[in-house]
Amino acid sequence: CLKRAADAFEQQRDELMSLCIREAGKTIADALSEVREAVDFLRYYAQQAEEQAPQGRGVFVCISPWNFPLAIFAGQVAAALVAGNAVAAKPAEQTPFVAQRMVALLHDAGVPADALVLLHGPGETVGARLVADPRCAGVAFTGSTQVARIIQRTLAAKEGPVVPLIAETGGLNAMIVDSTALPEQVVDAVVQSAFRSAGQRCSALRLLCLHESIAAGVIDMVAGAM
Repeated sequence: CLKRAADAFEQQRDELMSLCIREAGKTIADALSEVREAVDFLRYYAQQAEEQAPQGRGVFVCISPWNFPLAIFAGQVAAALVAGNAVAAKPAEQTPFVAQRMVALLHDAGVPADALVLLHGPGETVGARLVADPRCAGVAFTGSTQVARIIQRTLAAKEGPVVPLIAETGGLNAMIVDSTALPEQVVDAVVQSAFRSAGQRCSALRLLCLHESIAAGVIDMVAGAM
């Protein structure tokens, strides 16, 4: 099913890119990378399914972000399915149509409708109810550190076995540039990393460390690029 879905993603590439551009504000190049990453996730987990026996826990809640509405959503859902779980998928409320199209393609590829259910709505209502539900057997979450801590506390307060939480949250990322680096390449990488998705990515550059011999020139170039 995941291999067929990966093929469908590639065939519907332009439509998926268009949705990512309209809903998540992505550039064309960024949207193309998004679709390619989603396809990579599907093929990777399809391979995992062939190599490992599933050990499902029940219903996994997958809560995904707006900044990678296709790739991270696909990765969460595919991983949970391959591990032998059903999935209650709650995408970011800012990017509902990307999620809806992705789930439709997975269903068309053969994933049973009752094994993957899409649930739209705000995190503080729909997401919170899903996490707190006694039938929730695990959570995959990508978003803010603050919300991850709320989910962690909710799961810890539940009776019964420990419910696993797989959380990908914020980052404080640095780039170290020595005196031999090509300044034009540095500036291009800095601007892309720091400002795509308005800098609202866990992978976004936060701290630029420059060798003193090149610092002034590179800072001027970064300012010009910005």
